[in-house]
Parts: sequence; C-alpha cells; structure tokens
Amino acid sequence: MTRILVTGINSPLGQAVGRKLQAEGHSVVGTVRSSKINIQGLPANELVALDLENEATFTNIIGSFDSFVHVAGMSIGSATDLMNSTGLGTYYLISRAKELSLPRFVHISSMAVYGLGTEVLIGERSPIPHGNAYHAARWAAECYLSSERGQVDVISIRSPAIAGSSTHNHFLSKVLKKMIAQDPIINATNPDFDFNNIVHEDLIAEFVSTLLDKDLRPEYRAVPIGSTNPIPLREIIDVMSKATNYKGKINWVEPKSPPFRIDLTGAIEIGYKPISTLETINRWMHDAKL
Repeated sequence: MTRILVTGINSPLGQAVGRKLQAEGHSVVGTVRSSKINIQGLPANELVALDLENEATFTNIIGSFDSFVHVAGMSIGSATDLMNSTGLGTYYLISRAKELSLPRFVHISSMAVYGLGTEVLIGERSPIPHGNAYHAARWAAECYLSSERGQVDVISIRSPAIAGSSTHNHFLSKVLKKMIAQDPIINATNPDFDFNNIVHEDLIAEFVSTLLDKDLRPEYRAVPIGSTNPIPLREIIDVMSKATNYKGKINWVEPKSPPFRIDLTGAIEIGYKPISTLETINRWMHDAKL
C-alpha cells in the first residue's frame, strides 16, 4: 500500500481525488486547515493540519510518502493572501517534499495562469499574459515547482472549470445556481463559441492516478486539460436549462474577455483520457440530481 498526501482534502476536487486513490488501495493522508476538522465523511485515512500561509505548519507532514497531490489553493482574497497561500504555500510544500525525499509531486494548477489569454486555442506552449493577482499567484506556484523540484518529479495539471457533485466556483456553476433558484434573468456570453473549457472532477482524479504511476520526462511540464468535441455555449446553456426546468430568460451580453478553447494534446500524450463536452455537462447534471 502506498501513502499519498492530498492537500485540501475537504474541497470538492480534493475529495474526488481522495475517493479515487482510496478505491485503488492507497492510504490517503489529507490536509485540512484546522486540526479540529473531523475525518468523518472525508476520503482520508489520516488528517494533517496544514496552513499554506504558515511555513511552520509544513513540519506537520511527517513520515514516508510515495507522492504528494497538491489540490489546495486560494482563489479569492487580497493579492498578499493569494500569493502567500497559492504561491508561497506551493514553494513550502515542494521544499518539504525534497526534505522527505519524495519521488513524485502532482500539482493541480489552473487555466487561470493564462490570464485573459491571447489565442483562440490555448495549449501547453501558449504565452502567459497575466490579468490579476490570482493569475499571478497560480503562475508563481508553477515557477516555484519548476525551479525547486530537484530530485522530485513534478507535473502540473492546468484545470479549467470543474464539474462535479459539489459546488465549484466558476461561471457555469454560478449560472446553474441561478437556474435552480429560478432567477428571472441570467446573463451569459459568447453563445456561438465552441466551448470545451470544462472537465469533470472524476476525470481529474483519474488523470492524477495515472500520473502517479507513470514515468515522466525529466523536465517540468504543465499541461492543460478539458473536454473533447467542443460545442456552442448556447447548447450547453440549453442542456442546463432543461435539466433545471428553468423558466426565466437568458440574456446574452458582450464578454469582458475573448473566449478560448483548450488544446489537450500535451495531457493526452501522458495519459489523460478526456470525454466529450456534452458528456461532461450531462454527467454534471446527473451528479447534481437534476
């Protein structure tokens, strides 16, 4: 049995990763911000109190590990908070991994590293033009991993919007909440743009599991993931409207930033097995019991 650390085990994605690893027979050590959180209901064999903004708490990670899976990270807060948690927190974690002679480190990053984006199709080699403090903090985390990995094999998964059984914070999840609440008017953008910027949480968990057993190239990589077979956002909204029996009006407005699709080539090369965008949305609606 292998012992694997999963940061942010109480987050929706952390729980999906924990469930997958436990189902495969791994011993999961989950990190939570407070030692007062009970293990009951969480997919973890052990819990460790870890505050990403407090370097001293990283010494709570003790013993022998086969891998770290770094899910935790702050998405809302001041520029200082975001950099301390998402950026420096990742630096402290890779430093601890090196101290423990860890062989493998899988990092859940974000498509947010690309900021507003400069291309219609964004892939592993696309430029990184940042847009705000959150984008910069995500990029800083990747830079720390790239420069500090040493003897640890490190790979980052750049995740888009995540669909799953629990709440994830992205624009489609916000639309879904408004549909369930039957808000009379919901604003949306880019109705005719073919979209694949979403992935089911179980697909991420499966990819993480694949990477834990895979021989990686010696250099650091950060690969975007998403769904195949892009479809217009109008079609996605229609599926969600039918699933929620939404009776209000969709108001299509001008976007604040240009849309983009995701090139999955790099991730597929190393074992990612995507599903179609429509299947992702339908699975999400089923998970939400709609």
